[in-house]
Amino acid sequence: MNKNKIVTIGLALALTIGVVGCNKEKTQKEVPKNTVQEENARPNDEYSTNFSKYYNDYLVNLPDYNKYNDIESIKKTYETEKYPGNEKYVSDLKVAYQDSKQKIQSFIDSLKKDVKTDDKELKKTNDELISEGEKLIKNLDEKIKKLDQLPDDAMKKPKDEFIKLVNDTTKIENETENGFNKILNDIKNKLGIKDTNKK
Repeated sequence: MNKNKIVTIGLALALTIGVVGCNKEKTQKEVPKNTVQEENARPNDEYSTNFSKYYNDYLVNLPDYNKYNDIESIKKTYETEKYPGNEKYVSDLKVAYQDSKQKIQSFIDSLKKDVKTDDKELKKTNDELISEGEKLIKNLDEKIKKLDQLPDDAMKKPKDEFIKLVNDTTKIENETENGFNKILNDIKNKLGIKDTNKK
């Protein structure tokens, strides 16, 4: 009888140790898996944080300049705002181009320097955005030069005729603004970035 009790206790101990050992092994295997998942999530979180910061620092208010995008937008603007006169219109337009150029350049420089990711697809899209941004900066440089080439007698033209002349003069072949905006919006949507600084 005593032998049976000893055998039974021995078996119970063996089973208990075996179960605890299995659970311990399972726990040890699960920890690295979770750690890897967390490590994989971190780069995109860091990318999203930095991208969002620089977007809100530099680009969030640029849509204010959309009123200069085309004739229809310009006409619509001056249905509710007083037209400032031809010279002031050109001056305001140049300021819009220069401010846009400076902010896009700062945004692109920040992307190159501080915004990194190990996500291959996101890195490819980020590189495309940088490339389109650099093209857009060149386009804005060209637009500013073209504004300086307006003939002196153009300032005497009636408002609608003058606005059309300026719009035609500053047009650029194969303009890439929409390419930049499309990629920018794709990244914002993917990362769930909202405009936070717009006034």
